[in-house]
Amino acid sequence: MAEVALVNKHLLALIISGIVAAIAVALLLVRNRNLQKALHKQQAVNNDNAVADSNPDSNAGNHTDAQQKELVDRLVQFMEENKPYLESHITVERLANKLNVSPKLLSSTINSQLHVNFFELIGNYRVAEAKKRLVDSELRQKPISEIMKSCGFNSKSVFNQAFKKSVGVTPSHYRQQHLH
Repeated sequence: MAEVALVNKHLLALIISGIVAAIAVALLLVRNRNLQKALHKQQAVNNDNAVADSNPDSNAGNHTDAQQKELVDRLVQFMEENKPYLESHITVERLANKLNVSPKLLSSTINSQLHVNFFELIGNYRVAEAKKRLVDSELRQKPISEIMKSCGFNSKSVFNQAFKKSVGVTPSHYRQQHLH
């Protein structure tokens, strides 16, 4: 019996040692997998940075004030000629694509040179267009909601808020002031 008990103790110790070894191996495998994921992620970031560094339009910080001012001139001309702000779903990416520059460059140029963000810029152009249309005698019978939509606004509340912030009165009051 003593021999059986001794064998059982050794067997139990062996089983426990095996379990501890298996847990240690599993922890090492998990750690290794996490390290590999982190390494792949870092390599992807490094590759993205290498591509960005090789693209002259990818970093606005590499552009001089004169280059950004030239982009503003192109932007203003494009906005006036093509009126992309009338598209209700215009994005900085779409506009940048139309101007053949990176979205990052366009956004940072708008911020630094025009002192507004992209959405404020688009909203300002839309409000200016709405002001023209609201006082156009040929559009006198057109509902303000249709003018709002034709100027790129999707929401009446956003339109009214942007218009009042910019002009100081509501669109309907503005129309009444200028058509009578």
